[in-house]
Amino acid sequence: MKTSEKNLKLKDGKWIVDISVKQSGGKLKRLRAAFATKTEAQAHLTLVRSRKASRRLGIEVPEERPRDVLFKDFAELVVSQKKDIRAETIKGLRTCLNGLLATEVFSKKKLSEITVDDCRKYQADLSDRPTAANAGIAFLKMVLGEAVDRGEIVQNPAAKIDRLKTSKGRIRILTDKEIDLLMGACEARLVPLVRLLLATGMRPHEAFSLRWEFDGWDTEKGLDKAVLSFDRKAIFIPGLLAKNHKDREVPLGPDLLEMFRDLRRESTGAKVFPWVQSPLCFGEAVRAAKLKNVSLYTLKHTAASAMINKDRTDIVTVMELLGHSDIKTTMIYCHSDGASKREAVEKASLRYFKSVPVADGQPSAAGPAPSLEGKVN
Repeated sequence: MKTSEKNLKLKDGKWIVDISVKQSGGKLKRLRAAFATKTEAQAHLTLVRSRKASRRLGIEVPEERPRDVLFKDFAELVVSQKKDIRAETIKGLRTCLNGLLATEVFSKKKLSEITVDDCRKYQADLSDRPTAANAGIAFLKMVLGEAVDRGEIVQNPAAKIDRLKTSKGRIRILTDKEIDLLMGACEARLVPLVRLLLATGMRPHEAFSLRWEFDGWDTEKGLDKAVLSFDRKAIFIPGLLAKNHKDREVPLGPDLLEMFRDLRRESTGAKVFPWVQSPLCFGEAVRAAKLKNVSLYTLKHTAASAMINKDRTDIVTVMELLGHSDIKTTMIYCHSDGASKREAVEKASLRYFKSVPVADGQPSAAGPAPSLEGKVN
């Protein structure tokens, strides 16, 4: 359902009033508010327009008294209404909320009292922990943006605050020799998990949740576990489990399918990897192999790097396999060396400098060399 009204639109079941008014300094200020019914929205729009008309006549009409909604109550409401996202994301939102409520400003102030300076001070206080600061500011932008959309406040004070720069550590990639050492140090029941992560680039938590296929899994609402389907020859990862909240399928090759068939014959439960001590035993294998700075996530990084740099898989395919929302994330696994660049130039050159045997005095297949006479640089 749509409306032809310029400053009024229906979005996500709410009527949104979106209008700009001129302030005393001449700058335009955008006012947005959300209402449950079209009648309420139209009444509010009429009020805002009447104020604009009064100001043009030199009559200043006082603004409506701000609502007395506390930030902590509104933020708690917003988080509690987040349903269709994975549990880890909810946990992260809770962590951000708890961090904000540990400060006097955000635990006691009303939504309408929070200023840009409050948000900047919060960021500055966490400047020695830029990742935490960025997460907190992102949470503030989300909550205060919701407050604007619902008509609780007219402007988001955190909207224009930039992220702090963070130093990105070097990603650990295993060499072929290190992989052999690691596999040799793994217990037999840990090997299938390691092979899966190295072959597909799945995240560890996705693999740990993996279930054998069951009747009706593909139509089940609220599915939050990965499912291995022999019929599809793939692993299905639902949006409620994926980091980017989008469903995706990871195809399985013959070797992985055979590995899973062997596991299925021995399995007595619904989980593919029922061994809850896998992370602990993986750490023991890493120490036994005498490797440094290696975690289960290292296998994901190694898989992504191998797909791009060894198998020459196109980056869009790798992005979709890994479940990245932004191709920039996938590009961190792209590495180029002198040999790769030389190979690229040599392949391109073959298109224009073909080595074709010719008789004396006859032009080659590539044609005579062009004359430079009369050419101007």
